[in-house]
Amino acid sequence: MEFVAGQRAVATARRDFTTLTEAAGLFSAHIYDVPQQVRKSLDEIRSLRKQREQSQEELAAAQAAAMLAETPETAGRKVVVRTLADRDMNSLKLLAQKLTRLGPSVIALLATTSPQPSLVFAQSAGQPYDMSALLKETMAKLGGRGGGNKDMAQGGAPSGEGLDAALKDAAEKLSSDLEKTA
Repeated sequence: MEFVAGQRAVATARRDFTTLTEAAGLFSAHIYDVPQQVRKSLDEIRSLRKQREQSQEELAAAQAAAMLAETPETAGRKVVVRTLADRDMNSLKLLAQKLTRLGPSVIALLATTSPQPSLVFAQSAGQPYDMSALLKETMAKLGGRGGGNKDMAQGGAPSGEGLDAALKDAAEKLSSDLEKTA
């Protein structure tokens, strides 16, 4: 409970009125319509977020299909190695999930350079490799940290320097392992 009286009450009322008037101005509405306008804006934001998430899902699925189509098969597996710019970790993980679900023998080694240099290593379920171990080995070279499980691992690097070379090394390690098992 809060109590104000006298000049403090007048100052508080003026401050509240000024704030409400500014909010009404932002909505181009009367001060009495501000709560209704705020509700409407929040509903629109929720709707736009859902639309954005759906669009990201569709885009990731399309990109995954295109990447798989252009990736040659080696020893019965497709190893997708890509460095993408301007992707956050969530979109990188989503792309990795889409890739590994499109085929039974897919391995994805993905990186992003910004906003934060990050890597995601993933494989289709049932593959024999340990993505967590491979990522930790790669992160040690980059000075970063990460973790995950056998099928999907993620990590962050302090800088984007050496990211492409580290991905190439990880892909070569996988290729040599693929040749041994073939």
